[in-house]
Amino acid sequence: MPLPDITKTFNPYFHLTHEHLGRIVSQFRTEFEDGLTHYGKDTAMVPSFVTGVPDGSEKGTFLALDLGGTNLRVCEVTLQGGHKFDIKQQKYKVSDELKKGAARVLFDYIAESVDAFLTDIGSGIANEHEPMHLGFTFSFPVEQTAIDAGKVLTWTKGFAATGAIGNDVVKLLQDSLDRKHIHVKCSALVNDTVGTLLSRSYQSGPALIGAIFGTGTNGAYIDRTRTIQKLGEEKIAGAEALGDHAGKFMVVNTEWGAMDNGRKVLPISIFDNKLDRESINPRKQAFEKLVSGMYLGEISRNILLHLIDSSLLFNGHSTTVLNTHYGYDAAFVSGIEGAESTDAARKIIIQELGIAKEHVSDGCVELVQWACRVVADRACALAACAIVAVILHTGNDKVPEGEKDTGVDVGLDGSVCEFLPHFDDRVRKTLKVLLGEEGEKRVRMGLAKDGSGVGAALCALQAKKAIEASRVKGAKAAPGKSPTTGQTGSHPTSHPAPPK
Repeated sequence: MPLPDITKTFNPYFHLTHEHLGRIVSQFRTEFEDGLTHYGKDTAMVPSFVTGVPDGSEKGTFLALDLGGTNLRVCEVTLQGGHKFDIKQQKYKVSDELKKGAARVLFDYIAESVDAFLTDIGSGIANEHEPMHLGFTFSFPVEQTAIDAGKVLTWTKGFAATGAIGNDVVKLLQDSLDRKHIHVKCSALVNDTVGTLLSRSYQSGPALIGAIFGTGTNGAYIDRTRTIQKLGEEKIAGAEALGDHAGKFMVVNTEWGAMDNGRKVLPISIFDNKLDRESINPRKQAFEKLVSGMYLGEISRNILLHLIDSSLLFNGHSTTVLNTHYGYDAAFVSGIEGAESTDAARKIIIQELGIAKEHVSDGCVELVQWACRVVADRACALAACAIVAVILHTGNDKVPEGEKDTGVDVGLDGSVCEFLPHFDDRVRKTLKVLLGEEGEKRVRMGLAKDGSGVGAALCALQAKKAIEASRVKGAKAAPGKSPTTGQTGSHPTSHPAPPK
């Protein structure tokens, strides 16, 4: 059965041409370079002060804290060496009241959750002289100034706690821990994408990119420290003096969810405009709102409502679920995408949307499948654009002359890349368009197991070693600079080339 003509009107916003994809990649690269040069940009290009990636031999036991969505997760991570680790963890619900209340109340709750975890689940390895070191995976935009300091730039993903923006998130947490006399030191601030990059490297060998496609989206990658011009010549020269494995390279947190907030190239449809207008952060996180799991369901819901209002779907009938803002999430999109027959898809529609069976014709099922498919296809194509932009920016689209081709490794984490059917194939389709067939083959993508937990632990290890090295030297390490003895591992075999 042919789709209604109305679908052709919207296809250009979802089926992107080679030329349009290229413009999006070019905009990414422009914003990357701008963010590396200047502070205060939407695509913030935040220096992580993590100056190496692990090699899988690291050992130690550390706490990891992961705040980034519906739940707060507290973990005890034991790095065993040999690319292996053990983890104990517990999730704690973060209510809407906590998300939108006072920051002090939110961070007091986080501290109380850490205390409850240590009491109920932890191994009890802390001693009275040495606090347990904690890596804090904070999955929101920050301007990081050291491995253990960073100011909150903005909230995303439904959070809007007052009194946090502009303040040091590590201090907010440490103050709460200290008020409650919890013997834990927050020694590393970790963006979840940085954690994904480190985790992928610990488990599978050195990676270039860590990318999150989940509730939100973001990416981190390894660049030459000199490329981060906004650090200033003094800091850059000081870092470079420490050598290849201690400062010449640095992991950069792109904050690519905010790419093209100015709407120069992104394919913004009326459905995306409606979503943005009704969101808690209008005209922000433009790229994220087209790609991440928090929004895929809502975009498709807006499409379905438009088709219903046009009397093209369900005989013009709607339901409470369809009429409710964020009435369903990306799991519905994944379910429809994964349905192996019309009947299977019809069953999901009836159960999840509450539409009466008599209103769900085969044509209606096909329209719902079309809506979910185009939303998912576009998300995967845009995800590929972000990956390609980093590859081109670092010069990793080509093998350096005289060097062995080690390819490009990308660590992935998040519900979209894990559960959206055919995510890998769809991303690779666009990689092939943008990089060519041979270029696409050089890209290895794989899930990074527990990036936010293991990666945070690896950062805490680095920070602890830096502290110990400073004690040995009898001097305090400079902020954001770790001595060579404080490093946890090696860089990729083939270092990223500087941007061209």
